[in-house]
Amino acid sequence: MKSHFAALAGVLLLAVPSAALAEAGSKGVVKVGVLLPLTGNTAWAGKTNRIAAAIAAEEVNAHDLAGGYKLELVIGDSQCEPRAAHDQAERLISQEKVQLLIGEWCSSASVAVAQVANDEKVPLLVNISTADQIAGDSGPYAFQSSMQNRYLQEREAALLQKDFKFDSVAIIVENNDFGLTFRKNMVALMQKAGKKIVLDVTQDRNDTNWYATITRIPASKPDLVIVSISAVQAANFVKQYAEAGITIPLFSDYPPPPRIFERQVGAQAGKIGLVRAAFFVKSDTNSPAQKDFVAKLEARVQKELNETHDVTYWDVASYDAVRLVADAVKRGGPKAADYLKAMAATKIDLVLGHYEFDEKRGSKPDGLTFVFIRTRPDGSIEVVQ
Repeated sequence: MKSHFAALAGVLLLAVPSAALAEAGSKGVVKVGVLLPLTGNTAWAGKTNRIAAAIAAEEVNAHDLAGGYKLELVIGDSQCEPRAAHDQAERLISQEKVQLLIGEWCSSASVAVAQVANDEKVPLLVNISTADQIAGDSGPYAFQSSMQNRYLQEREAALLQKDFKFDSVAIIVENNDFGLTFRKNMVALMQKAGKKIVLDVTQDRNDTNWYATITRIPASKPDLVIVSISAVQAANFVKQYAEAGITIPLFSDYPPPPRIFERQVGAQAGKIGLVRAAFFVKSDTNSPAQKDFVAKLEARVQKELNETHDVTYWDVASYDAVRLVADAVKRGGPKAADYLKAMAATKIDLVLGHYEFDEKRGSKPDGLTFVFIRTRPDGSIEVVQ
C-alpha cells in the first residue's frame, strides 16, 4: 500500500477554504441509495457500516467535498441475499428516487443489484463484494472499488508460497459467486506453482455441518488446507476442524471479522493456528488517516449502539465509498453520463489507500493494503510479517 497516500486523507478536510464551505448544498441534494445487510446473518456488519457511511456523508456536506452538492443517504436492507438486494435496489430507485447507488455486501447480492442498476441506468459503486468482473460483466453503470478475487488470489498465492512450506493443497469453498471465483483462480495458481490439488470440494453456504467434508481431509493428506467460507459458516468450520483434531495448517481466504470472529471461536482458531487474509486490521501499523477513522467510528458506535467495536475493513470500505461518490459528483455532477465519466477518471487517496479504476471499471489493486493475520493460541490476533 502506498501509505503516504493514505496519510494524506487525514489532512484533506483541513485544506478546504472557508469560502467553499458556504457553497455546500448550493447546487441541490443528491440522493444516494446505500444497500447494507441490516438483518440476517451479516447484520453485525450492516449496523456499523451504516454509521461509517453516515460519518462520510456528514463530512462531505460539512466541508463541501461534493462540489456544491449535498449528499443524502437513503438506506436499504439488502440482507446479503440476491432477492432482497434486487428488491431493495428497485425500491430505492422507483420510490425513493435515488440518483446513485452504493452496495452490496455479498457478491451474489451485488450481481443482482448491478442488474437493476444497468436496467434502470442508475450508477452503482460496488464497495464490498470481490467476485471477479461484477462491474465488467454487468454493463456500463457499475464500478467496483473493492479488490477483485483474481488480484486477491494472486497475492495470496505468492504470500502462501513465501510463508508456508507445502507441496499439496486441499481447496474447500462455498458454492456461490465468491467461492467459485476464488476456487477457479486458486486452482489455476496452485497448478501453475506446481502444487498438487488432492481435494477440491464445494458446499452449500446454508449447510452448517462441515464434518463430512472435514473427514475427507486426513485421507487426502494435504500439506495445507485452503478455504473460502462466509463469516457465519467459517466459525462452524473452524469449530468442527478443531474438534476433529486435524493439525494440518489452515488458511482462510474469506476474512471473517477480526476480533468478532475471535470472540466466536478464538480458542479453536488459535489451536489450529488459523491464518486468513485481511485488507485492514486495527493495529499500531495503521496510517494516521486510519487511526483517525478508527477513533471516530469507535466513538460513534459506542454512542449510538452502546457497544464497543473493533473497526474492520468493511467499515473503512463503506466510508471510502461515500467519499468516492462525493468526489465523482464534485468533478462531474450527479447526471449519470457525466458522473460515470468522472468516476472512470478517479484518482484519489482515502483511508484504505489509493483508488483508480481500470478499463472494465474495477479498482486497480496496487494502491490497496493486503496482509495475513494469524489467531494466536490465546485468541488474540497478530499480523503475519
